[in-house]
Amino acid sequence: MKSNQSDNPAGSSASSSFSLGNLEKKNSITSIETGGDSPSLHSSIEDEGPVVVPHMGLLSSCNMIVGLIIGSGIFASPGPVTLKVKSVGASLIVWAIGGLLSMIGALCYAELGTMITKSGGEYQYLKAAYGLCAGLTFSWANLLLTNPIGTASIATVFAQYIMEMAYFDPNNPAASSKDAPAYAIKLVSIACIWVVVIFNAFGRKAGAMVANVFTAAKLLALTMIIIIGWAWLGKGHVENFQHAFESSSTNGLDYGTAMYMALFSYNGWNNLNYGIAEVKNPERILPLAITISCSIVTMVYILGNIAYFATLPVEVVSTSTTVAMQLGLEAMGKGGAYFFALMVVFSTFGAVNGNVWAASRIVMTAANEDSVYMPPFFGVLNEKRQTPIRALILVGCIATIWTIPGDFTYLANMYSFTGWLFYGIAISGLIVMRFKKSTKDLHRPFKIWLPLAIFFVLIDCYLVIAPLVDAGSEGAYQYVICILVGLLAIPIWFVRVKKPQLGRKLWGWIPGYQDARILQERKRKQARKDRDALKETEYESALERRASVAVNNEKVEL
Repeated sequence: MKSNQSDNPAGSSASSSFSLGNLEKKNSITSIETGGDSPSLHSSIEDEGPVVVPHMGLLSSCNMIVGLIIGSGIFASPGPVTLKVKSVGASLIVWAIGGLLSMIGALCYAELGTMITKSGGEYQYLKAAYGLCAGLTFSWANLLLTNPIGTASIATVFAQYIMEMAYFDPNNPAASSKDAPAYAIKLVSIACIWVVVIFNAFGRKAGAMVANVFTAAKLLALTMIIIIGWAWLGKGHVENFQHAFESSSTNGLDYGTAMYMALFSYNGWNNLNYGIAEVKNPERILPLAITISCSIVTMVYILGNIAYFATLPVEVVSTSTTVAMQLGLEAMGKGGAYFFALMVVFSTFGAVNGNVWAASRIVMTAANEDSVYMPPFFGVLNEKRQTPIRALILVGCIATIWTIPGDFTYLANMYSFTGWLFYGIAISGLIVMRFKKSTKDLHRPFKIWLPLAIFFVLIDCYLVIAPLVDAGSEGAYQYVICILVGLLAIPIWFVRVKKPQLGRKLWGWIPGYQDARILQERKRKQARKDRDALKETEYESALERRASVAVNNEKVEL
């Protein structure tokens, strides 16, 4: 389900320090391994593709993880988090717990990734634990829900800061965002998505150029925010921290929804697994890199929030969707407001670019490797540009649809709901595979302490259920939509994979309709086995004939 992210629901971050192009095929989220051979019980489930030489040490691994996680969420999520928990202290604790949960989740994924080294990420984990249908359901949900909703939410942050600059009134900054009409924010969000689509369709290197240019923007903005915050604290602006927990929410459900908004910013920790084969000595490096990197990101996010609270009144932080711009206005005046808004615009544009780039490759891989949900039509590269233009257009259309229904909070909640639903299912699969007969003896170069995995699953259940209950009957529909769209994968799997003859009856009239390639691959493998068996039979028959001839010759001689 990039993404970077954290604005990276797609599974890859164009802002990370390692080459996405090298991981494009090997680590595609929807790639289907059609091999039917069962692995040895004492070996890991390995990829049948080319062997990747491990080359990343501790420093490179930490750099990769930090680059995958830190994104534009820190510029938009502090307001919704504070609005829910209603106090500075509670808000900072939510951010700290979010970092801790991300660390535990990443350690669980480290076990999964070193045990199951086939490409495909969560698809492979769910397939090994629960079967093919579960893996394909994840692929479907990632294509239609997680990635496009994540892209739409980041594009909405982009639009909010653009419109804040357009309607900005230095004399009345609180009224600026209220003046911007909702339809204008949605139109700018959609425009952002399609500019990125066109830019990526223009040439193979265009997306990478955008990522390289705009990655520096978010790092510069975050560094300056933290420095400003400490300078403000040094001047004695500590009033927001003197009674930090006063007026904290007493509704436990509020903390589940607030945690969603914080975890949106931490998303990307799971993408470590898409580069896990390149890590040297993973038994030692992985836990160290995950612990160090998640600690760094958590510290940066907490320091960023402290800077917001040191510089701005709690009421401004909790109600602002452009808190970085408000900080710039307070600390540096009108010029500072525009500077930080521009940095966030660059950062979010780069994040949308990374999402769209990765999602188009996911679509192309799904169309080419299994075509259960995605027709081969979308797996074609443009001969002149060498880019997946059809896949890019499809990604743009789906993201545009998700941009229409709601604001950033609405989209971020839906994104976190779908993401954490599958995180919980994947890590519960880790627990299942510890006891499942066919997987319990698999080689695990790294093993998470089982009670930590169980703890993560329990917290994940709370995070999935609490926002549903908190939303009530009026707000729960957005989560119900996600569930229904995700469950559509099951009937499609049934008619495309389980009962393909039914699929032919239903859709055979469509021009160009063909069986899923996963079935074609199975037929080819079965044909190869039949040929090998026939050759072996013929060989044995030939030996028998030779033996018979030799016996007859001996009788004649006698």
